[in-house]
Amino acid sequence: MTATVDVSLAPEVLDWVLRISPADHHDDPQRRIVQQWKSGERQPNIRDINEVSRKLHIPFSYFFLTQPIDDTPAIFEHRTIGNGPLKTPSRDLVDTVADMSRIQDWARQDQIDNGGEPLPFIGSMTVKSGVVRIADSIRKTLGIEKTWYTQLGTRKAEEAFTLLRERAAQTQIIVMMNGVVGNNTHRKLNPEEFRAFALVDEYAPLIFINRADEPETARLFSLVHEFAHLWLGQDELFNDGTPPRATSGLEQACNAVAAEILMPTKEFTAEWHRVTHSGVPVEQRIEKMHEIFPASWTSIALRALNSGSISQTEYERITDAAQRWATRQTATSSPGGNYYNTKLSRFDNRLLDHLVASVAEGRTSYVEAYRLTGTNRRTFPELLKRAGL
Repeated sequence: MTATVDVSLAPEVLDWVLRISPADHHDDPQRRIVQQWKSGERQPNIRDINEVSRKLHIPFSYFFLTQPIDDTPAIFEHRTIGNGPLKTPSRDLVDTVADMSRIQDWARQDQIDNGGEPLPFIGSMTVKSGVVRIADSIRKTLGIEKTWYTQLGTRKAEEAFTLLRERAAQTQIIVMMNGVVGNNTHRKLNPEEFRAFALVDEYAPLIFINRADEPETARLFSLVHEFAHLWLGQDELFNDGTPPRATSGLEQACNAVAAEILMPTKEFTAEWHRVTHSGVPVEQRIEKMHEIFPASWTSIALRALNSGSISQTEYERITDAAQRWATRQTATSSPGGNYYNTKLSRFDNRLLDHLVASVAEGRTSYVEAYRLTGTNRRTFPELLKRAGL
């Protein structure tokens, strides 16, 4: 009977619900119901509120506030502006940041409880430190050589991402990756809104990579870009274009650091001269460079443009062709896969190991472990088995 009890909702809250609900739900029946509540045409009841809450991804309790609240993540103020200004974060972004913040809070406390020390590299640099110095510090901390990319196989970007993610875990940088909100495959993350974000913390720095961002080279660039933000001690929501061409000094520095790690200046120049021969089309030169460096055609072309090796016209031609290819690849990519493999690819392996130890020692409950990993009593043990824990 309680499901049909009518309740009173504040008009200001209803206006706010309509304003923050997902743009792709504008014509949903749920929005029309909220409009009817607002006009008085229809009286809200618990059952309808619960359904609207679920469909619009707005917490049930929000509907009973007397005044709207602002649950915009603090990191939203540190976004790059690559595709025009963002007025309101999507509920997908809000929920993803909230999920990652909970994981980071747990990891931070776990480090402190186990006698961990603040990480010395977090915030150790400034923009004035210079691109080369920042890049050198990142490489040293991760334990990679300047020409680390030469040790990769044929799937350079994929292998590079895996290698850097593993090295990051060894330095206590948490790297999470997902293309949807939690386990909800109906809530796909939009790379046009954000490609990655970094949550700076001296005990548990966290980088989140949007798995929906294609191709692999884009995710790799985002990862290295966010490394630079950790070294500069600055949270960030990364939504710049591909390839990134930032306008702020901070973002220019982070982009330059990422390019220096993926394509060191001296080595890039030497290889460019090696592949440059009379009559060889620029596209062939870019392709040869792509075989050497774990970077996209467009990133390589931008590096060549900035060094004066190609013209603006050549750069635009290459970029247009590469974007058309990337669009076709994204459209033909096959979704899905094994549940547990997908789940493990989303989670930081070292963090999962620490979580298992904490549960075994009784410091973290199973319920909390299920919540942090998005599992349950049945899937959690199987996930650990697949992870070899």
